[in-house]
Amino acid sequence: MFTKHCSLIIPTFNRPVFLRRTLKQLKFFDYNFQEIIVVDSSNAINRKIVENICFIYSAKYFHTKPSVAFQRNYGLKLKNKRNKYVMFLDDDIVFFKKSFLNMNKMLLSFKRDKYFCGFGFNLINKNYHLNIFEKIKKSFLSKFLNLYSDEPGCVMRSGWHTKIENLKNDKIVDWIYSAAVIYKAELIKNKYFDTSLGTYSYLEDLDFSLNLKKKNVKFIINSSAKIKHPNLIERNDYKFGLLEIINRHYLVKKYKLNIFIFYLASVLRSFISLFSLFTGKINSLSRFFGNVCAIIYCLFNMKKL
Repeated sequence: MFTKHCSLIIPTFNRPVFLRRTLKQLKFFDYNFQEIIVVDSSNAINRKIVENICFIYSAKYFHTKPSVAFQRNYGLKLKNKRNKYVMFLDDDIVFFKKSFLNMNKMLLSFKRDKYFCGFGFNLINKNYHLNIFEKIKKSFLSKFLNLYSDEPGCVMRSGWHTKIENLKNDKIVDWIYSAAVIYKAELIKNKYFDTSLGTYSYLEDLDFSLNLKKKNVKFIINSSAKIKHPNLIERNDYKFGLLEIINRHYLVKKYKLNIFIFYLASVLRSFISLFSLFTGKINSLSRFFGNVCAIIYCLFNMKKL
């Protein structure tokens, strides 16, 4: 099993209940990682709880400032350099029964391939449905203008990327999420997550993928290695509306994508936020104002965040 040669890095923040469940299921499946590194940024009360959980499940515990990107980087610097693989995992992922066995088969088949670098799990979202806003994003006009695509795992010239979930077959993708992913350690050597994306580190996985793509590596999602991701994050919708535009603007500038198409896609995103209000999503109004303020900020403040 690949886990015997893998460093598992889990960032966490004030969520001991989720972390305990995640570590418990790994032990239940008897998947023994060479090392598990938990990088915690919890407050004083939860810190003690998380530290105790790590002791029970034989995980290495470290405490840092709150930043998902910084926490993952911290784990990368501390990992065993002899391990062949590095796995990043959010603290609330739920694995299907045969996910690791199916992932192990894929890793064995790509073991000697020097181009395949990242291997992602298949996110199963049973609540997904193609609503009117998804249809707008995946419309002919959106695809023609390169604003969006109906292909999963694409990164458009606008800097916007498409979701990856509910795949029926294995899929080579432009980007790969860091919620549950395995990398060949040799191919991500001296590569780190961008800490300038804020404490929430929104789009840090997109940035990491684009950075790695400069080395002409490939990413693939294993459709048989299934996971569920509750993604129960309490967030301020206005602040998220800001982040999803400002952080993406930063990446568009960083990787020299098409700034004009980025603004078109951003306007489309803000209108989707606004019209979501009429479907009963009251919080979408705050997200809309965040989107609009972010667009104005990007237009008149071209400095790096």
